[in-house]
Parts: sequence; structure tokens; C-alpha cells
Amino acid sequence: MTKKIYQLVLFCFSLCLPNLLIAENVETIIAKHIEAHGGLEKWNKVETMKITGQFTAFSIEKDFMAWKTRSGEYYADLQLGQHRVIEAFDGKKGWTIDPWQEISYARRINTGEENVFAQKAEFTTPFFNYKEKGHQVEFIGKEKLEGLDVFVLNLTRSNGKTEKWYLDANTYLETKYESKWVDFASEMPSETFFDDFRSVDGLLIPFFVERTFWQRDRVMQIENIEINPTFDNTWLIMPKREEIKKLAFLEGKWDVKMETWSRRGTWREIGQTDSNIDFTATNILQEKIKFELTFPIDVTISYTFNETTGKYRISLLDDYTSSFEVFEGDFSGQDFVFDNSVEKKETYIQFTISNKTDKGFILTKKISHDQGKTWQKSDKFTYTRSE
Repeated sequence: MTKKIYQLVLFCFSLCLPNLLIAENVETIIAKHIEAHGGLEKWNKVETMKITGQFTAFSIEKDFMAWKTRSGEYYADLQLGQHRVIEAFDGKKGWTIDPWQEISYARRINTGEENVFAQKAEFTTPFFNYKEKGHQVEFIGKEKLEGLDVFVLNLTRSNGKTEKWYLDANTYLETKYESKWVDFASEMPSETFFDDFRSVDGLLIPFFVERTFWQRDRVMQIENIEINPTFDNTWLIMPKREEIKKLAFLEGKWDVKMETWSRRGTWREIGQTDSNIDFTATNILQEKIKFELTFPIDVTISYTFNETTGKYRISLLDDYTSSFEVFEGDFSGQDFVFDNSVEKKETYIQFTISNKTDKGFILTKKISHDQGKTWQKSDKFTYTRSE
């Protein structure tokens, strides 16, 4: 009986042994890979990294610079052919200014681009502290790559994306990896090659990186790497488009005096209220204001910029009448003027924001019954910044 139990245990162990050896191979290979790069102790002292050099795209070679942090933050300023491109990533979300998309202002990146920026944010390879990052690694086997013996590892990132890495079986340094990349914000397979490893403060880093995807070829030739420079977290804040920056004077908490145009041809005060104007998104400025004429009214006003028309677009939602109106306009000198003529209604309404100072501004409302040929004064709102 004892002999049968022993044989059963031995049989089960023989079944598990290959998996145990594979697990051991993975950890051994990764440990030697990290040691080849200078060792975990040295890399754990790296908090930030600044990289400068030459970047070639569309056969045009230009200067580039990139900053990375241990926590996965990334900021880069590079030239992609004829266009300057800015990239920023906080470890989870990011934005870019990429004129190749025919978008001149900063936009949020999609999930495919998030995966790419996560790859770009790595100091070297993703195997450093990979378990802490939520990645998984599988040993595929030993192969030949262009006559070179390589270990093949399959990496599954915490986001579910997979990569295949080829490590030199003699040096344990990376030679190539295959991953998903993006071109014009669309995912596609890519191959990345590494060469020219140099020591920087005892850390071995590839100074030549070439990436191919579809018909594209990108070459990064590093010239200098600075360890632990200052990283400015404000770089990661998505900038507002230039047109929206012009409306920043509206932001704040306001005391508002309300007046109406009387039959005597003078302004008559009809009440006081308050207003809060804030950015609800990078390029959306929103005002919430309450007032009471005959009945209480809550109004929400949103300010954006319409790229198609080249004009500002303002939407006004009135909770009392459940009406939604759209206005368009632009700056006229120092004044900001917008109306609802875009809606082709019988009665036009025009608003003018004028008398801008650090302490306030005036919003004047006019009405036209002849499609904007003549305008009649209606109401005036004087905004004073709350202390």
C-alpha cells in the first residue's frame, strides 16, 4: 500500500515538474536579464529619467526629448516628420498634440494609444518588478533569431495586452519584441529592435531602438541620458486650446446684479444673485446661475469652440421652460458677442460680454425682431468677483 502511494506521489510530481522547471526558467531568465542591465538594486534608485537624442520618422531626423518616472509617468517632445508632437501620460490616461490627426489642440488618447504610451513609459523593459505592476510572464522556449540563440518570453500586461520578447541567450539583453502599436490612432502589430547598449551610471541601456509597423520605420538614437532629473508634474496637465484660454476670465465665483431696460430708457435693478463658472472639462466652460423674475429659474450655460465653423458655441439650458438654445459668436475687439441666429428663429437674442477687468465684467442682452437688422436693449447682468 505504501509503495502504491509512493508511486502515485512520484507520478504526480513528474506531471508538475515541467511546470515547476518552466516557472524556474522564467524567474531565472528575468533575474539574469535585470542583472545584465545593471541589477535591481541600482534600478530601484532610479526615480526619473531624461532622454535626448535624434528621432527619425518619414526620413526626417530631428531632436527629441523624453522624461519618464518610476510610477509610469511619461512626457515627450518630438518631431514626427514635418510636425511637432507632444505626448503626456500619467500612468493610466494621457493626451497628445498630434497635427497629423488634423487636430491642432491637445486631445485625450484612446485605449490603443494608452497601451503604446505605457510601453514608452518603461525605463527599459517591462520585466523590472513586473509582478508589482500586475504583469504576467510565460516562458515560450528557446529559438534562433537571425542566427542568434534567444529566450522567448510572452508578457501579458495588466491591461490584457500581450507582447513577445526575445532575449539574447548569452547576454540576457533584449534583442527584439513584438507588440501592438498605433498608426493614426489605429492599432497594428509592430516589431522593435535594440542595439548599441551603453553604461549610464552603471545601468546598461540600449542607445539604438528601431521600430517597424505597417509601412512605417521609426529610429531613435539616444545621445544622452540623465538619471533622476526633476520631473515637473504640470507637464501632465492637458492644456486648453487657445480659443478656450481666451474665455478663462469668466472662471470664478460671482456676485451678479440684474437690471432690465425700462420704458424710460434707463436700467432698472430687479435683483441680485450669484453665479459659479468653472471648467467641467479641459475645453468646456460652464456657468450655473439661479435667479427669480416671476418664478425661480436655474440656467446652465456651456461655452465651447466649434472647430467646423471656427466660432464659439454657447448652449443655454433653462430648467423652467425646459428650453435649450444654441448661440454662436466670437470676439469683436475686446468684447465677446454671440447670438442665436444659427437657430433661424423669428426672434434673435444677442449677448455681449464687455467691460472686462480682473474684478468683473458686464453681460448685456439684446433682442431683434427683424433678423438682426435692429436690436433693442433687454437685460444687463453685472458680474463682480466674490471675495
